[in-house]
Amino acid sequence: MNSLIEQKKNLREEYRRRRDAFHSQLDAATRGLAFRRPASPLARLIEQSEIIALYSTMGSEAPTGKLTEYCIEMGKMVAFPLVTGDSPMEFRHVDNVDLLENGFKDIPEPSTDCPLVTPDLIIAPVLAFDRSMGRLGQGAGHYDRTFEKYPQATRVGLAWSVQETDNVPLQPHDVTLEMIVTESEIIQRVNKTS
Repeated sequence: MNSLIEQKKNLREEYRRRRDAFHSQLDAATRGLAFRRPASPLARLIEQSEIIALYSTMGSEAPTGKLTEYCIEMGKMVAFPLVTGDSPMEFRHVDNVDLLENGFKDIPEPSTDCPLVTPDLIIAPVLAFDRSMGRLGQGAGHYDRTFEKYPQATRVGLAWSVQETDNVPLQPHDVTLEMIVTESEIIQRVNKTS
């Protein structure tokens, strides 16, 4: 088990470096266009969902700003996670992303005054992914616990293509994704949109 934990730690360091290097080489125009409008499979999932959980982009993560605007334009309720210790995250409805406040690890979060909601679709950050829909996160397990809390919600990962690896080592508590969206393609396990 320790070798698996060590392997995941090394992968996190490597893919953080890869993501940062890739992101730093993108010009402002390319960054602005990436993830601007969702491709058809993700657009269909958004259309079929009432409440969409997104994340606040930090550093070189795949950006969610334009996707959030798109969801709001489509009349969808958007929610952002609120970290509550080691418990699964809560999702709270936010009318205006400018109202998010620095929370856990200085990540913008909704306040506890925002209404608690249950998402139909969870769009999560990814540090590394593989073609088997494995997701490597930051290592605290927040999203794995949250995915288990909301089993009915479709799980989508957002990442840059450079974050793909041959194999994400998975532990029993790791939850896989149903779709991965990069700036260049969509990878799906099953077609839940038909």
